[in-house]
Amino acid sequence: MADERVSTWANLMREAKGPLVEALKWKTVLLSEVRRDSNARRWSGKQITIPIFLAPQQGVGGITETGQLNAPHVVDTTQAVITSGIVAVAISFSTQVLNQAKGDENVWAEVMPTKMQRAEDAFGRVINEMMVGAGDALLAAVTTGTAASGGATQGVNVGTTANFYQLYVGRLVEARNRTTGALLNAQPVRISDYNTTTGIVTVVNVDGSATSFATATTDGLFIEGTFGNAIQGLQGAVSTSGVFQGINKANVPAWRGVDASPATATDPNLAVFDSAERRVYSVSGRQPDFYLVDPACVDKFSQGLTTYARWAGEAGTLSTGWTGVRYRNKLLVPDFDMKPNTAIGIQLQDMAIYTLDNGPDWDDHTGGILQRFQTRSLPVEAWLVWMLQFGFEACNGLVKVGNLNQAS
Repeated sequence: MADERVSTWANLMREAKGPLVEALKWKTVLLSEVRRDSNARRWSGKQITIPIFLAPQQGVGGITETGQLNAPHVVDTTQAVITSGIVAVAISFSTQVLNQAKGDENVWAEVMPTKMQRAEDAFGRVINEMMVGAGDALLAAVTTGTAASGGATQGVNVGTTANFYQLYVGRLVEARNRTTGALLNAQPVRISDYNTTTGIVTVVNVDGSATSFATATTDGLFIEGTFGNAIQGLQGAVSTSGVFQGINKANVPAWRGVDASPATATDPNLAVFDSAERRVYSVSGRQPDFYLVDPACVDKFSQGLTTYARWAGEAGTLSTGWTGVRYRNKLLVPDFDMKPNTAIGIQLQDMAIYTLDNGPDWDDHTGGILQRFQTRSLPVEAWLVWMLQFGFEACNGLVKVGNLNQAS
C-alpha cells in the first residue's frame, strides 16, 4: 500500500492550524468585540437557552415613618431558545499536488497551508456577513425583474444601492425566491461582472452551461447553500417587528430595537446621532458602546465636520484595535458589510457569540483531518467547522439610524 496517510502530514497540518482561533477573532469588528459564551449549561442538544430580564425590579417607593412597604413583586422575565448554527467550508486536493506543490524552490505557494489560510480568511468574511445581516443569508434583493436571457450569461437587477462589496466578481451565489427559498437556477451561479451605475449583476453557471432564468422583485441573491441556515444578525435584532429568538417583538416591548432613522435622507451629523442616543436611552437606560456604520456614511460625517469646523474629526481606536471617527465620547466604526446608508449602535452587554468552542477548527472526529470519501480515490478533503450562534439578551439597547446620505 502506497497511499498517503494522515500521519504523513500530521506535523504540517498542526503547524498550519495552530493559531486559527486567535487569528480569526481579530478578522472583523464584531468577531473582535463581541464576547464569547461557552457555558455548557446553556446548551441542550443544538439549542441555546437565554434567560432574559424584561424590566428592572419593581416595588421601590416612598413610605411614611410607620408606613408599610410596597408588596414584593416577582421578576419580569422570559426565555429565548435558539438553535445553534453551523458554519463550514470544505477544501480538497489530490495527493499528487500535495507532493509536487511544496518547497520554496518549486512553487510560489504550497498547496496545504495556502488552501487552509484562504479557507480561514473566507470563513471569517462570511461569518461577518451573517452577523451584520438579517439572519436570512440575503446578499441583495432583486429590485427590477428581468426575463430569462436565453444565453450564456444572465443579468440580475439588484439596484444601485446594493452592497457591491459583497457581490464581488468570482463569488458563487444562489438565486432564490426570498420567501419560499425556491431556487431559480438548478446550480449556484458565479458573478462574472457588475455595474454599479445600472445596478446589474451578471452571473454565469459554474459548470459553463447556458445560464437563463427569469427574476422578479420577490427574488434575491443569497450566500451559497445558506438559505434557512444562516446565523442571526444585527438587522434582525434591531428590527422593531417580527419573531426573533422565538419571541414576538409585537408582544414584548423590551425585545424591539430602536429605529431612530430620519424621515427623509439626511446627512449623518451630530444632531442625528444625538437623537439616536436620547431615544435608545429613554427605552433601555443604556447607550451604545460604539456605532457600526456604512463606510460611505462615516466619510460623510467626517466631511460635514470639516465643512463647519475645518476639522476632519478625531480618530479613535477600540480596545481591540479597530479604528473609527469619534462622535463625542464614542466611535463610528466603518464596516463594509453594513447595510448601505445605515448605522447601528452596538450595546455589547446585550450580545454574545454562543459556542462550546472558542472558535472554528478543522474537523477530526474520524481520527484525522484529511479524509477520503471515494473508494480508492487519491484526493483528500478537510473541513473547517464552527457550531455557533450570535445571540441577544435584549434588543432595546440597539439603535438603528437609516436613511443616511453617503459620501460620493
